Order: sequence, then C-alpha cells, then structure tokens
Amino acid sequence: MALRMRQRRRIAAATSGIFATVAALVLIFPVVWMVLTSFKPTDEIFSPVPQLMPDTPTFVHYVDLLTETDFLLFLRNSIVVAVCTAVAAVFIAMLFAYALSRLRMIGRSKIFATLFVSQMFPSFLLLIPIFLIFYRLQLNNTTTGLVLAHLTFAIPFSTMLLKSYFDKLPSDIEQAAMVDGCGPLGVIFRIILPIAKPALTAVGLFSFILSWQEFLFSLTLIQDPNLRTVPVALNLMVGENAVLWGQLMAGAVVVTIPAVALFLIFQRYLVAGLTAGSVKS
Repeated sequence: MALRMRQRRRIAAATSGIFATVAALVLIFPVVWMVLTSFKPTDEIFSPVPQLMPDTPTFVHYVDLLTETDFLLFLRNSIVVAVCTAVAAVFIAMLFAYALSRLRMIGRSKIFATLFVSQMFPSFLLLIPIFLIFYRLQLNNTTTGLVLAHLTFAIPFSTMLLKSYFDKLPSDIEQAAMVDGCGPLGVIFRIILPIAKPALTAVGLFSFILSWQEFLFSLTLIQDPNLRTVPVALNLMVGENAVLWGQLMAGAVVVTIPAVALFLIFQRYLVAGLTAGSVKS
C-alpha cells in the first residue's frame, strides 16, 4: 500500500513537472523569438521558411533604431514618466494606506471598498473622462498630465497592498514613539518607512512597470512627437503598408530589459511585499 502511494506521488510529481515545463516553454518562446529576430538580417526575417536561430547575426537593427529614429528621446520620456509615477504612487499610497489602517475615521470601510471596486473596471473606461478633465485643466499633451493619469490606476492597488501590510504590523512600537514625542509624520518616516521596505519596493516596482508598459493613455493624452513614450513609438513602427520588424523587435528587447532587470534586482523584496499581507498573524 505504501509502495503504491509513493508511486502515485512520483507519477503526480513527474506529471506536474512536465506540465510546468511545457507551460514555461510556451510562455518563454515568444520572448526568445523576439530576441533572436532582433539579430536577424532583413532577408532572414522575411524568409519563406521561418528559422529560429539567425545564420548571420547582426546589430544593424539596433544601430538603425538608435541612429535613424528618436528612440532615445522616447526612452527618456518613458523613464521620466515611469519613475515619477512610481515615486508619487509610493508616497501617496503610503500615507493613504497608513491612514486607512491606523486612523479610526468615519467611512473607512467604505473608502477601502471603493478602492476595491475600482479595480473591477478596466482602466480604459476612465479615458474619456480623464481626457475631458485634462483638456479643461490644460494638462493634455504634458508629462505631468500623463503621470497623473497613470496614478489613477496605480494608487488604488498600491493603497490596498500597503494597507494589508500595515494591518499586520504591531502598533506597539508606534505608540512608544509617540510617547517619546514623535509626531504622526515622524512615526511614518522614521518607524514605518524602514520597516515597510519590502512592501514599498513591491508597490514602487508595480507602479513603474504599470506606467512603463501603458499604451492607451500615452497615445490619447500625448500629441507632441517629442513627448511620446516608448510603447507609442513602437506602435508607430507598424505602418499601413509595411512593418519595420527588425527595429520593432530591437526596440521591444530594449524596452524589456529595464523591467526584467528591476525584477531580478528586487525579486526578494517583491515576493516579500506581495505576500506580507496575505496572512494575518
């Protein structure tokens, strides 16, 4: 009986491993194809017989991307917007979440429920209202307006994540700090901020990636070519009569590198921050 149980467990483990491997290959194949295609000459990209590995690898698409287009300008715009969005989201969500977690305010549960309900609707439903409001406030076609638009869907999730984290933290150390004369802001920046580094890092990374890959708001709110972000610039490489596949793949690889690098660097903090509020102690 015990032998059969061990055999069943081995078969189940082997089956799970096979399915996990197949799923991983399916998910990673488009990324591998994108990277390898960026190094293929144009004639190999349009070859009648598709091939995975390039016969004569070349960097010509990367050179053309950086020299014949304003890709570096678009990259700088994306970095500015994503960094500002991440910093603002972390700062605002930290204060908002701490207030929801610690202050006994009227309607606190309703506010949190509103944040939760807001995540059930796709962000493009806010596109027309935000466009009309920003048009009246003259925030259209500005980097500031784009950052504010990205914050509309970065702050609610960040606040819910941080509130779950703050709910788990004991309040004894905060009360001791207040007894010693530390004010509410002092408690947040001197006590909570160092303790909540994993959650704040997770929120910052989430907000950065969210803003980094956002396309619809960037396309709608920005009309000045000098203020375009990378997702919009890559979309413009898909023309009506032709597609610049080489430069498109090269640009996609360059855009992917920062997000992957940040994830690898802060992976430990990201996992800790996302799981911190999942279990109440």
